[in-house]
Amino acid sequence: MMGYANCPGAVVYEKRGEKIFRRARTGFGPGDLYSPMWHLLALAGLSESEWTPQFHYWRRPAVMEDGGANLKD
Repeated sequence: MMGYANCPGAVVYEKRGEKIFRRARTGFGPGDLYSPMWHLLALAGLSESEWTPQFHYWRRPAVMEDGGANLKD
């Protein structure tokens, strides 16, 4: 899809009679209109090559610098 390796996307199929046809497809990636993230990056002066989506953006360290006094369990 659109030249992006391993990116999510969407496909729309249409049934005409007994046959199913692919009506449209698109990939979700840098610069697409489906995610407002790209516009926020542009406001910050960043391009799509300077940011990569992650499954987890922050993980709690095993030991907190302040000892974890402000954390709720």
